[in-house]
Amino acid sequence: MTTVLFITDLHTGTHVLEISGVFERAAEFGWRVIEIERDRTTSPLKDFVDTWNPSGCILECGNLTQPVDTRDFGGIPLVYIDPPEGTPDDVFKVTNNSESLARKAATELEHLGCASYAYVGWCRRTSWSVNRGKAFVKALAEHGHSCAVHEAEWQDTFAIQKKLAKWLLKLRRPVGVFAANDYAAQQIAGACALAELECPTDVAIVGVDNDMLVCENTFPSISSIEPDFREAGRLAADLMHEQLDGAVKSGERHRSFGPLTLARRQSTRAVKTGDRRIIMAVERIRRDACFGLKAADIIADIGLSRRLAERRFRAATGKTILGEINDVRFAEAKRLLRDNTVPIGFITGKCGWESDSYFKRFFKSRTGMTPRNWRKQATKAD
Repeated sequence: MTTVLFITDLHTGTHVLEISGVFERAAEFGWRVIEIERDRTTSPLKDFVDTWNPSGCILECGNLTQPVDTRDFGGIPLVYIDPPEGTPDDVFKVTNNSESLARKAATELEHLGCASYAYVGWCRRTSWSVNRGKAFVKALAEHGHSCAVHEAEWQDTFAIQKKLAKWLLKLRRPVGVFAANDYAAQQIAGACALAELECPTDVAIVGVDNDMLVCENTFPSISSIEPDFREAGRLAADLMHEQLDGAVKSGERHRSFGPLTLARRQSTRAVKTGDRRIIMAVERIRRDACFGLKAADIIADIGLSRRLAERRFRAATGKTILGEINDVRFAEAKRLLRDNTVPIGFITGKCGWESDSYFKRFFKSRTGMTPRNWRKQATKAD
């Protein structure tokens, strides 16, 4: 049986999705995949290569700042996911599409009518962080906007929050900030609290990864772009398969994956009201719409008559309470439909609808297509 090593930092967060994509392809190719987590071992990589005698190795490099020493691998085929700066251009690699991420972030922030824009890099100078910053600057320049950039390396979160607070106060507000990832976005939110800046009215924030643990447990909750990490794993496995099969086409050593969706949360969701009850109602709908939430539940939370609650909710959001619930469910349904591994019959309950027939009628009324046909069109376009 063909053995392939998958080397990563820790089997957490986005890495789980990447290796899931690798396993998906491995089942088709008949491989055995051995996962090696660098942060859980002090042994050199060469020891694992000598022990398992793999046919190839997939290297997840998102946290690396220096090129990999290929001598540890004895000349076996390698595929890199997000290789660090300094890695030769002719390697087999899969990279996150910085341009599509940056355009999505720019679109989200521009619709808020920001007076200025900024990019905040990750705590280490990695190629993907630098590339996202350059792509964001370029995307904004195409629409006539300039962009401030903060890319200083950091370790102490409180120290960087203080620096970012001073920096943000110098920018024209409202300022739209694109963060290299959700962890960087979390530091920006902390900086806003230190500087007494309101979010999103003074500072709007978009992160990357849609890390639920970070995004949902930061105040305000962080809007974030979710890249298709599972597709990254699939593409890396495809490149490895082509090398092992001798089927590599000339010049086809680089593939990229784009974003799946943008999860909009409080950091970019401007609600036109100072009524905290309405603000919290919008937030609860975002969190719980797919768990059987009903309009009556929200009206009870607001604590007003149905008529008055609906009037104030519509004034703040431009939608009815049920309309907001259905919008959240619809967005989640589209996200799930883009993943061909999710059965369509599973989506109804997962998104909070009570019956398949109602979901299908609702979806067709919004798109003019059945969920199955929409999936075919969406995945073909991707």
